[in-house]
Amino acid sequence: MIKWEDRYSIGNYLIDEQHKKLFELANMADNMADKQTDPSEIKKIIAALFGYMKTHFRDEEAYMTTIRYPYIEDHKERHKNIIVEMTSLVKDIKKDFKKQLVIIMEQWLLGHILEHDTRYHQYAEKMKEEMRNKSSRQKDGVTQSNNDEDMIKKSAIKTDVKNKGGNMYIYSCLCGTIYNIPNNVHQKIQSGEATHKCPSCTTNIKYITEHKV
Repeated sequence: MIKWEDRYSIGNYLIDEQHKKLFELANMADNMADKQTDPSEIKKIIAALFGYMKTHFRDEEAYMTTIRYPYIEDHKERHKNIIVEMTSLVKDIKKDFKKQLVIIMEQWLLGHILEHDTRYHQYAEKMKEEMRNKSSRQKDGVTQSNNDEDMIKKSAIKTDVKNKGGNMYIYSCLCGTIYNIPNNVHQKIQSGEATHKCPSCTTNIKYITEHKV
């Protein structure tokens, strides 16, 4: 069993929460294997893990696109390799299932998080620092209400923020800041009625995913 540790955090609230969920599902499968649960039941939880993993990869790739991560294609290829391994595991639950699961968790998921996911986080942090150091900020002609502007500033999600209940419309920007946008503003942005900019880097925030908490 692999337990989540703070050192696995990449400093991004959304991605960290999804990583924790992947650990939770994998450990459920691991517990079933220890109890010699019927293979069909194990297959169900593995399928759930597989499905959530694909959702996570989609959101992660959307985030990397938003921050213009230069090595996104290499990262996508690694995602594809993990999907191939998981597809094989879902289709064929063997006697050495537990060994297969440990390999996937330690070599693919945990190794992927510690080695590769931390890289795009480091890139995002570097972008933030560079933008903070710029002496001038780009200005645009988009008008935002004071209320919406204040909301954008206050909605930046910190890693220590605990959100309870409801859905979050997750947005991000070029510098990688994650925003929790309420439904009414989300609808305005999606309809083209409004655009909003990150107060730090001044680039338009872009929709990543809807996240239930």
